[in-house]
Amino acid sequence: MKILVFGGSFDPVHKGHVAMLKKAISVVKPDVTHVVPAYHSPFKAKSPTPFKLRMQMAKAAFGPLDKKIVFDDYELKRGGKTYSYQLVQYLQKRYKNADIFLLVGTDCLNDLHAWKNAEYIFANTTVVSGRRKGFRENKVSFKHLELPGQFPKMSSTRVRAHILASGEIPSDKVPAAEAAIIVKNDLYGLDQHRWLKAHLKPNRYLHSIKVAESCAVLSDIYEVPAEKAVQAGIFHDAGKGLSADELIAFCKKRRLKIPHFEAICRCEPALLHSFASASLAKELFGIKDKEILKAIAEHTLGSLQMSPLSKILFVADISSKDRKYKDAFVIRTLAMQDLEKALLYAANRKLWFTIDSQKWLCPSGIELWNHLVERAA
Repeated sequence: MKILVFGGSFDPVHKGHVAMLKKAISVVKPDVTHVVPAYHSPFKAKSPTPFKLRMQMAKAAFGPLDKKIVFDDYELKRGGKTYSYQLVQYLQKRYKNADIFLLVGTDCLNDLHAWKNAEYIFANTTVVSGRRKGFRENKVSFKHLELPGQFPKMSSTRVRAHILASGEIPSDKVPAAEAAIIVKNDLYGLDQHRWLKAHLKPNRYLHSIKVAESCAVLSDIYEVPAEKAVQAGIFHDAGKGLSADELIAFCKKRRLKIPHFEAICRCEPALLHSFASASLAKELFGIKDKEILKAIAEHTLGSLQMSPLSKILFVADISSKDRKYKDAFVIRTLAMQDLEKALLYAANRKLWFTIDSQKWLCPSGIELWNHLVERAA
C-alpha cells in the first residue's frame, strides 16, 4: 500500500502547492493521500491564522485533485509542535507495512538532514520533491524521487505580503475557492484595508499601498522580512484621517511618549500622525511587533537609532511611485543601491520641503540630519 503525505502550514495554500501535489499523485499513484496542515511548525512562529481556517483553505485548494485525499487533523489533536518523524510514526501505526512517500519542495529537501530524527525519516520513507524555479537541488544520499518538470517559484509568505500590501488576492497564485474563504474571513490584512478605505481619503489610501509596495521591494534587498516591511508600509499613515485637534487629544489620552510633544502641538500637530498610526495599529489590529510599531512611529521625523526597517519605511514614504516630484525617482533609485545614502538624501529633501513651505522645523528632523551627516563624514 502506498501512502503519500504532504504537510505544511498552508497559510495560505498557493498554486505551487497544488501543482506539486497534483504531479506527485500522478507519479506515485498512492492508495491514499494525507494532507496534514501544521498546528505549529517547528521551523516557524505559530500561525495567527486559526487551524480551522487553514484546514478549510486546504480542502478548497486540494480537494478537487483526488477523492482519495484525507484531510488529517493529526497535528491539531496533538497540539504543540509536531516533527515530521512523528508524523511518519503515526502513519506507520495507522497503515501497517505501507510504503510512505513524503512530499517536500526543493527548499525543504536541501535542509532535510537538519530535521529532527532525520535518519528515521530517511530509513522509513521515500522523499518526493518538486523542483522550484530558482532553487538548486543538493545531492542526496537517501531514498528520493524527483518529480518531473519545474514548479512555480511561489511562497505562502509572499502571497500573504501581496494581499497585505494591495488588499487584493492574486488570482494567478491562489485558487478561486480558497480566495473566497480568505475574503469571507478578512484574512491577511483585508480587514486593515477595509478600515483604511473607510478612514483615509482615496489618494492617501493609494499612497499607503504604493509605500507598502516599495517596502516590499527594499525588504528583499536589505534582508528584512517582507511581511514586516509591508505591514509597516500599509499602516504608516493610518492616523492621517484625524484632524489636528483630534491628533493632540488622541496622543494625550494615551499618554504617548513623543519627543518635543508640546512644541509639535503648538507648531505642527500634523506631525503627530505617525505616532497615532503606530498606536492605532496596535489597538485596532493587535500588531505587537515592536520593530514594526517603531518604524511607523519614526517614518516622518526619524530617530538617531533607526533599524533597517525604519530606514526602509522612511525612504519609501518620500519616494513611493505616487510621488510626482523629480527627486522621488532619484531617492527610489538610490535606495536600490545604498540605503544609507538614500536615507541621507531623503532627510535632506524633507528639510527643504519644510523650509520651502515656510513651516516649523521639528528639532527631531534637525537632529536626524546632523546625525546622518556626522556618520557620512
